[in-house]
Amino acid sequence: MIIFVYGEDAYRAQEKVRTLREAFVKKFDPTGLNLSLFPAADTQELDLGTILQAARSLPFLSSRRCVVVRDLLDAVRKDNQALWEEGLLKIPDTTIFIAVDSLDVKAMEKHRLFKHVKEHGKDVHAYPFPEFSPDEVNRWVTTHVSEHGGSIAPDALRLLVERVGTDTWQLSQEISKLTAFAQKQPITNAMVQTMVAPSFEGEIFALMDAVGQKRTGEALKKLQVERAAGANDMYLFTMLTRQVRLLLGARSLLEINPRVSSQEVAQEIGVHPFVAGKVLGQARAYTIDVLREAHQALFHFDAAMKSGQASAEEGVDIVTTQLLQ
Repeated sequence: MIIFVYGEDAYRAQEKVRTLREAFVKKFDPTGLNLSLFPAADTQELDLGTILQAARSLPFLSSRRCVVVRDLLDAVRKDNQALWEEGLLKIPDTTIFIAVDSLDVKAMEKHRLFKHVKEHGKDVHAYPFPEFSPDEVNRWVTTHVSEHGGSIAPDALRLLVERVGTDTWQLSQEISKLTAFAQKQPITNAMVQTMVAPSFEGEIFALMDAVGQKRTGEALKKLQVERAAGANDMYLFTMLTRQVRLLLGARSLLEINPRVSSQEVAQEIGVHPFVAGKVLGQARAYTIDVLREAHQALFHFDAAMKSGQASAEEGVDIVTTQLLQ
């Protein structure tokens, strides 16, 4: 049996591998004598011969053995591609071979080794874990909170996802912290406000929300808070430039089709649908001309900064003020 576990969502992929390992140990190998993990703890190398030898070895005092290989495709090169293909297809029925990879789902499923094994293997299973869509992440958070014995208010759920995004590693940590604090009570918006620090990208979205709604005091305060927290002005400038470009792209699509979906926006501007949905909502607060002027100003500031005629701080402050007018 060959099992592929892969995708951008490393947390869910690792949880799947953990579940598979626990099931194997419980059913076939309570002693742990038939479980091999690669790469080994003392090396990061994946040696084809060593891995295939382990996979072809007969189990000891059991009917099955399990071999888990992380980042298998890192070890696959043009000069050994055929050897991997041949070797994996000759793995005996007594071996459960689990290949874990963080490669994104589309890239993995286009890889020659994956396609070859899927097409020619006898007992091959694939578990893809792509990044969540907005609806999926909301459902996942609600379920995960419930598994921790808690519940979460709708506005708290929205704020948590806004602050953390689709990073399921961090979401899991924040949920553990929030449910422990709530002590069987529903998680509230106030709890999230107090206990979950927003990501920097989340802060940029919050800044652009304030700017788009002409909340001047709030927008300028957010800039001040970021700087006080140690944010580099060059990084602020870079993130502001990226955000304006995304907004301009989304606004351009809205000009063509006012009913454009977040999926269509995601495909056109090259971001995850979760991000595209937020960008699309913000883009409605700006005219196309305002965003074009801001984009042009950022372009000129970038050139001026490279020649030493302006600073990143000036660029951020002036363009933010321009957007607020």
